[in-house]
Amino acid sequence: MTTFNLELKGFAELERKLGKSIAPKISAFTFGVGELVRAAIAKAPGPSRSPVLWASEKQRRWYFATRHKRGLSFKYTRESDSMSQRMVASWATEHRSSMDAVLGTKATYAGYVQSDVKQSPQHKATGWITDKMAIAKVQASGKIKQMWKDFVENLLK
Repeated sequence: MTTFNLELKGFAELERKLGKSIAPKISAFTFGVGELVRAAIAKAPGPSRSPVLWASEKQRRWYFATRHKRGLSFKYTRESDSMSQRMVASWATEHRSSMDAVLGTKATYAGYVQSDVKQSPQHKATGWITDKMAIAKVQASGKIKQMWKDFVENLLK
């Protein structure tokens, strides 16, 4: 998946000048940015495109063979199918360290669904938003700039 870095420098000097730790506030800010991107990406589009646009014949054969082997119908049902890893609901923002956060999902197939680099033709045609699209949407919204403004104002209080 795409990595989105928001690099902020000079905190040690700022903390020294302010005479207090700002790590908790930075942590809240980075977590908030992660949550904005999570809200943008953790959404399923409308119904799946039909007929399916397979990435390859090998992928098509694997799909039908796997479903047959497991005794499942050939129709996949998003988020409730026994092969689903509930990707939409699994997107989560977590603290990675004292001042940054990471957004991710445990769904092993997420890259084929929502990665700008690896998204399959079927998921693109269905309308799944990619990681880069989600980030661009959040950046264009102006919400990060507003959060930063609020952060600075609260820091100076």
